[in-house]
Amino acid sequence: MGILKNYLKTWQGGELLKADVSKEKRTADKIVAAATPLFARKGFAAVSVKELADAAGVNIALISYYFGGKENLYTVVLNRQFAIVAELLDTIVKEKLAPMDRIRRFAHSLVEVHRKAPFIDQLYYGEKINPTGCFDTILLKEAARVHCFLRDCITDAIASGQFRADLDVDFAAMNLGGNIHYYFCTQPFNEILLPAQQNQAEHYIDQALEIFFRGMLISQGY
Repeated sequence: MGILKNYLKTWQGGELLKADVSKEKRTADKIVAAATPLFARKGFAAVSVKELADAAGVNIALISYYFGGKENLYTVVLNRQFAIVAELLDTIVKEKLAPMDRIRRFAHSLVEVHRKAPFIDQLYYGEKINPTGCFDTILLKEAARVHCFLRDCITDAIASGQFRADLDVDFAAMNLGGNIHYYFCTQPFNEILLPAQQNQAEHYIDQALEIFFRGMLISQGY
């Protein structure tokens, strides 16, 4: 029955009342939206059910009603955040781009991902530092998804004669992923450390890719 376990409680003449479903979904979405920054800033353990309810402006009983408790709500929050990246990867794979273009597309699309989901890195690193049951079921799976995507791009670039054949593709994928994400995970310091400019994230991605590609390419004509 998906996220809202009580969606199917209200029936009339054998059909689900659409107005009730819409209202319940709005309430559940409001709870998720309020929970996301709380979990990101404080971590799972430090957030109480009362805080979650107060932030969403709902009765405390609705956390259990819609999600079955704080743990399930946290799972929904993480899944929604990381689904944005998973959908991006699926889209890029379907576009059948050349290997280096896939890398460029992914790296630049992350700028928009972080605008849509500004708490995604805090949630990621918070779960990594203080793991819950979601570490194995969500975090490792999503980290592996990104790693495999980048590794496949690098493997294809080697096969096409663009990248050097002596590379360790797993290390190269980890290096690339780290370079791309570094800007976003240091976001609170960027206003102090970096010169002010428009499209700062895009400029960082451009330079990070240029440095990476120069170390990977057989020739410099990219």
